[in-house]
Amino acid sequence: MYKRAVSLVLIAAAPFAASMGAQAQTAGNTGFYGGLGIGRANTDTPSAGFVGAKDEHSTAWKLFGGYQLNQHFALEGGYVDLGKASVHGGPPGIPPFGTLDSQAWQGSVVGSLPIAQQFALTGKLGIARTSTDVFGNIGGALSATTDKNTAATYGLGARYDLTKTVALRGEWERFRIGTAGLGGKSDVDMFSLNAIMKF
Repeated sequence: MYKRAVSLVLIAAAPFAASMGAQAQTAGNTGFYGGLGIGRANTDTPSAGFVGAKDEHSTAWKLFGGYQLNQHFALEGGYVDLGKASVHGGPPGIPPFGTLDSQAWQGSVVGSLPIAQQFALTGKLGIARTSTDVFGNIGGALSATTDKNTAATYGLGARYDLTKTVALRGEWERFRIGTAGLGGKSDVDMFSLNAIMKF
């Protein structure tokens, strides 16, 4: 599923890549842009009370938009679906289990460091408001709740400008989610490939 999703992003960007020429430059203009990203989320699931298997990997996606202030900085916001994770296993009887289904709204400052004509390193720092649906069986009692959490989000990546209006950005981002009765907070790392259109 993950490989198929990444392939769809590449196929969608392919028609724009055909028009790439020597005039393509690392984005230094100002203006609005929007994008779609898809990738993989790895959730650091709680371990207390669980001695069995974990499924911590899931397909994730996001929609975002922003405004390029100058060659080096942009303001960006968007919605992120961080997918699902689960843990289960324990002593005989009714085994404990838990599932986490997380989404986030985020706002960030995105920095760019051009290192070639069409290539730049990127960094992101901002705030994310996450919402995690938690369903589980701990101590023989079923529970279902939604845990909301506000925390810093940050990431690193690289951008390649196919043309003056189309770019690809690969990045890693970290989010902090609440896990309600499953114990404390957890980190989610998202690795994504993003297609960006500049307006």
